[in-house]
Amino acid sequence: MKRAGDAGYERVVYTHEMTRLIFWGDWKYFADIPKESVERIGKLVRSVKMGWGLWYSYEFREQSALFISYFLPSFYSCQCANLVERQCICLWHIDITKDDNMCNLCFWIKELGLFLRDFQPVSLFRDTRKW
Repeated sequence: MKRAGDAGYERVVYTHEMTRLIFWGDWKYFADIPKESVERIGKLVRSVKMGWGLWYSYEFREQSALFISYFLPSFYSCQCANLVERQCICLWHIDITKDDNMCNLCFWIKELGLFLRDFQPVSLFRDTRKW
């Protein structure tokens, strides 16, 4: 029971911290979490395929576009690890573009990029009357 509670807590903390990072640029809590834990929890959270509600969809898309235009070019131009050449600079291949020897900044750009890629803003409410 405790392990399940800890796993749920980790996912909530990760999602909360990513949200703080996306909307307010607050990196301070991630500095205390080891890379291995962030990577493991990130895979777990992204496998759920959740999304933000209608109220935040515009801001989410705006922050995602800002991230793609500002941070992705620096990720792909950094020479910290072996780079697999891609024709386009986008989020779709960010998880397999560099090997595990990347620098700290590229690791965090990759994690944030994966989060932005896999979380989508929810823009419609399902009609549950037909269920």
